[in-house]
Amino acid sequence: MHMVPRGVQLWRSDCTVTFIKVKGNEEILGGYNPLKWETTDRWGITEDSFIFSFKDKNVKNAILSNVIDAYNALDYITSCGPKFGSDLNIYSTYSYRNHGSKAFDITRCRKVHYERNIRDTEYKFSIEDYEVFQITRRNIMLDK
Repeated sequence: MHMVPRGVQLWRSDCTVTFIKVKGNEEILGGYNPLKWETTDRWGITEDSFIFSFKDKNVKNAILSNVIDAYNALDYITSCGPKFGSDLNIYSTYSYRNHGSKAFDITRCRKVHYERNIRDTEYKFSIEDYEVFQITRRNIMLDK
């Protein structure tokens, strides 16, 4: 299985990759955002986003899911962490409306705006940690 996401040839300086470590096992989830993360309570529109999962250290078990609904690819809701459509969401166990913790420690995966499920279950689950990495292009000049 050759996993090359759509839109890889496009380059933007704002693109990020999010990695999520699931609590209690070796599972890693994540997603690619070719746009800038915003706090506008609007949808991010792109055909180039994708989400992925690694159930364990065996790369052959990886799942890649491209966005199929470009108008709902990214959700810029201010009360949550990174949200890839409605398919991969990070949020807090406490409601922001109740002025609870802003520690984003719960995730949910379900197939809505991307090609396929990246987990076997749609139930909420705890995460150990998550990180968002900005991807930048470096031009290296060699002295001759």
